[in-house]
Order: sequence, then structure tokens, then C-alpha cells
Amino acid sequence: MGVEQKLVNYVSSVTYNDLPAEVTLATKKSIVDTLGVSIAGSGAPIVREIATLVKQWGGKPESTIFFYDAMVPAHQAVLVNSAMGRALDLDEYHMTLGVHPIPTMMSVALATAELCGGVTGREFITAVVTGSEITCRMRLVPDYCSGVSGWASALHELFGAAATAGKLIGLSSEEMTNALGLAYSQAAGNTQCVQDSGGGSAIALQQGFSARAGLLSAILAQKGMAGARNFLEGKAGLYPVYYRGIPYDINRLLNGLGEAYEILNLAAKLYPSCGYTSAAVGNVIEIMHQNNLSNEDIDRVVLRVNQRMYNNACHPPEVKYRPKNPGDAIFSLPYTVGSAIFRGDVFLEDFTPEAIKDAGRLSQVDKVEIVLDQDIEQEASRLNLPLYLHVAEIKTRNGKSFSQKMLYAKGSPQKPMTLEDCAEKARRCSRFGVKEFPENKVSQLVEMITDLEQLEDVRSLVRFLR
Repeated sequence: MGVEQKLVNYVSSVTYNDLPAEVTLATKKSIVDTLGVSIAGSGAPIVREIATLVKQWGGKPESTIFFYDAMVPAHQAVLVNSAMGRALDLDEYHMTLGVHPIPTMMSVALATAELCGGVTGREFITAVVTGSEITCRMRLVPDYCSGVSGWASALHELFGAAATAGKLIGLSSEEMTNALGLAYSQAAGNTQCVQDSGGGSAIALQQGFSARAGLLSAILAQKGMAGARNFLEGKAGLYPVYYRGIPYDINRLLNGLGEAYEILNLAAKLYPSCGYTSAAVGNVIEIMHQNNLSNEDIDRVVLRVNQRMYNNACHPPEVKYRPKNPGDAIFSLPYTVGSAIFRGDVFLEDFTPEAIKDAGRLSQVDKVEIVLDQDIEQEASRLNLPLYLHVAEIKTRNGKSFSQKMLYAKGSPQKPMTLEDCAEKARRCSRFGVKEFPENKVSQLVEMITDLEQLEDVRSLVRFLR
């Protein structure tokens, strides 16, 4: 039996009762977090544009575009909804693999539930977990992530999306193999849009593309369409073709599958910026609060960082210190830390076209000094913590100095957010949506998700999202 068939067998056979309680709780937190982020993401310019376009296309009213009072063909709904969850870069991510599975799996699962009807909360949770695990484990196979390969997480998420949709549709083992093979025919997603200034919003679209491709693959397989069978390790399979020259170990895909859950390694974000900025932002805010410092007290902030943090969030300096657009700001360590100095917090209001040009804020950004530190680099490499590990030192105008090393950001698996933390974040997000979403409605939504396994039909959850 090949690795593809073993993978399909797992996807087809896993049930809610197989999931440990900690996995179920983690999934509920992820859903609350992602729905909160989606409320805010519904107001993002890229989402407004793609939602308007999809509504203009029209078609059979199968699934809901969240918060837009519209139903469209299911595969088009997930294009918008998945991009919505990723648009502000405030969603959960795997802290070592860099994948963002939940916006895609949740969107696909809800759209499929509307399409099929009668999907229970238990089936919904199981499908989200299964798709997320497939996504993470497919990314786990190669030795290097997007910084080396150039492939973005969307490359793997569409396989998870196909598994999520196929599980809820009720595909047979043969049909599931075809669904994943058809997903391979559409596999795409790269990081060039992040490297090119102004292209960051395309990452959110790639999230939508993977959701649409995955759901479409499952539907086509249900209709009898065939896909590649050896889609992973065939001569022209995913890993030989897409990771040419990059070492990989296919055994990582299956080792511990169903026993060790990667969904437990997802990190939630307190701040709407790339993962490489989150620990430093939290560190500076913590030092300021502990020592009752305002921006007027601060002369300089020195950040000692590792190589990958520098490459992803500090270079080139002319863009990182003076972002040309909100997308640049999201991926800038100097800008995000400068914003933290500016007002002692960082949230969505700090990433508007007006905010990134504010002279008062930029004067605080100029206080941030980045130092590529070889000791930090060695420690980050040894502990495998390139995403977070750094030292922040705040020097005040009156000659005082406060320094703190941070290994993990709040929201990481080592410092997890609670369900209530995720609910509070959702309440903060509710002010930024395409339309009013009252906080009491957020509380009702959280209450429903808390008891998600009791739902007889997940469509009752979707009614809150219209």
C-alpha cells in the first residue's frame, strides 16, 4: 500500500470519537478565533472587492458569503470566506511550519455543510481537524519552508480542503483518492507576492484559491472525475516536482498520524502582523507596561534578532521603516514595534493607509534599531525558535535601560490563549467588519461554538454569519 492510500484510509476512517479532548478544545478555540478575525477581515479592501465580484458573477445560491447577505455557488463562497480569514494576517498559524490551515478548513467545512445539509457539530469538528492535520503534515515532509522553497502554505492547504470537503460529502476511499489527485492538478501558492512590495494581499487570495480548489476537487470526485493516484510520490508527484533539490522525508506525513496532532501547535495572534513580529511587539509592550513608560520616555529600542526574523521582517530597511502600504506594514518589525511604542498597543487601527503615514507614529518607528545578533541566531537555531526568539532593550531619555529576552509570544502553544481570550479578541475585531456586528452577538456565537459538538445541524451556526 502506497503512502497516498494510507493517507486516504486515515482521512476516510477518522471519527469524532477518535479525537482527544484537548484537540476538540483547541479546534473550538481556533474556530472562535478565526470567526472573530473573519468579522474584521470582511471589511478589508481586498475582501470587499472579491466579494463584490463574486456576487456579480451570481449563480446557484448554495453557500453563504460571510457578513455579506449573499449566497453563491459553494466553491465561490469559500474563495471569499477563506481570503476573509487571512486578509488581515491576524489568524492562527503553525509556529514552525508557517501554514495557516483554519481559515481554509473552516470556510470549506461551513460551505459544504450548507451544500449537503444535516452536518452535525461533531462531523464539522472532525472535518476541520482532519483537513488541518493533512495540511500541516504535508508541509512537515520537506526540510525547508517558504523562506527557502518559495512555496506558500496554500500549496498544502488545498489538499486539506479537499479532505475536509470530501469527508463531509461522504466520499468513498476511491473518490477521496481522486479528490486529492484533482487537488494536486491545481496545487499552487508562492511567496513572491510578499517579497514584492505591495503584493501582500495576494497571500489572502491564495488562501481563497486553495479553498476553492479543494472544495471543487471533492465535488468533481463525487461526480466521477478521476485524478492522479500517486499524487505525492509518483515520478511527477508533488514532492519530486515541487521540492526538486530540497531534502524531504515522506515518513513525516504518516508517523504519529492520529496520535500526535499538529493542530495543537497552532499559534494565535494578539497583533495583526506577521508571526516574526508578534513576540517583539508583545515584549516591548510588556516592558513599557511593567515600567510605566510612555513614548515620550523612550529614547531608543534595540531589538537583537536572528537571521530569519531579520530576513522576513527587517529587510529591506527602506520599506520596513517607511511602509508604502498596509501590506508592507504588516510584515515590518520596525513599523509594528514603533506602533507599540506610539500607543502602548497594536491592533487593526494601526494598519490603515492613514496610520502608516502618520508623522507622529513614524517618529517612534525611527527609534527602533535592529541588530542581527549571532548569539541570538545560534540560540534560535538550537532551540528551533526563529519565529520568536529575540532580545528587546528599551533605553529611556533619563538614562535607564530595560532589557528582556523572549522565547515565546502570547498565543503560542507554550503560552496559549484561552477560549475567553479568543472571545475577547473576537469582540475587538467586531468593530472593524463590513457591517455592524454587536458584541452581544459575538458572545452568542462563542456560546454556540463552546457547545459545538451538541449541534445537530451546523447551518444554525452559519445563520449568525449572514
